Amino acid sequence: MGIFDCAIIGGGPAGLNAALLLGRANRLVALVDTNNDHLAFELQESISRNGNAAIEFMQAAKEKLNQYPTIHSIVSQSVRAIKQSNNKLFKIYTEDGENFLAEKILLADGTKIQTAIPDIKQYYNKSIFTSPYGYGWELKDKKLIYINETGDVARTAKIIFNVSNDLVVATNGYEIKENEKRELENKGINVITDKIKEMKGHNGVLRSITFQDGLEIEREAGFITPSIYTTNTIGQGFSCDLDERGLIVVDHFGRTSEKNVYAAGDAAQPAPTEIVLSEATGIQVAITINSDISIEKF
Repeated sequence: MGIFDCAIIGGGPAGLNAALLLGRANRLVALVDTNNDHLAFELQESISRNGNAAIEFMQAAKEKLNQYPTIHSIVSQSVRAIKQSNNKLFKIYTEDGENFLAEKILLADGTKIQTAIPDIKQYYNKSIFTSPYGYGWELKDKKLIYINETGDVARTAKIIFNVSNDLVVATNGYEIKENEKRELENKGINVITDKIKEMKGHNGVLRSITFQDGLEIEREAGFITPSIYTTNTIGQGFSCDLDERGLIVVDHFGRTSEKNVYAAGDAAQPAPTEIVLSEATGIQVAITINSDISIEKF
């Protein structure tokens, strides 16, 4: 392989759209599909995607990209390292041993929520979600829990309450403002500040939640706003500035604190994130990258 104009790390909605735009702009693109499947089973929040299976959508998108000789797809479990050489080129090392060079990097491989709640991973995007817009309708009138570890609880809780008034709010040991707690309780919302000890269910379907004091409540599904996220690529050969939540700091055009490194999608925007918004940021940042390359090479 030669030198790519841009290496896109992540084959999710942001990365796929960025690859399409750059490839159609006649830029040589390496799309590293890290196979981090974190999408819900169906895409619900956009009229153009409503009811589409996420996996089928992603497969169709990748097949479309294969039509363009300017886009080179690389499937790897993860990127092992990204290092910048003396000539300012980035060398990308994948876990599968495929290495290549690129002039610019777009980080679009998402984030992982960081929480001390045991076993939550087995329920994530099956019955515990980050956004009430993606799956609120499917959970209408169910017994829900909203876990918020940030202290800014009431705003999202009110949105979820419109989906189901059988709602419990849990802060997992984090503080909540007294006036917010009182406001929620006045609507019949039980607010539990104790730490979560255990989540019980089967095949990713939540059944109940047990707290440290022994209280167990029946819940069918819910949403979470964690206090911290981790990006999947940062720290592997370079470091971008992160905000207090662990998200990559970018300017209005997707540029990070590292020259020639950009970020789009979940890694650079706060939750709850919507798939269509991730797609939009991928397009927006790809336009920035193409513009920057055009100016530099003219």
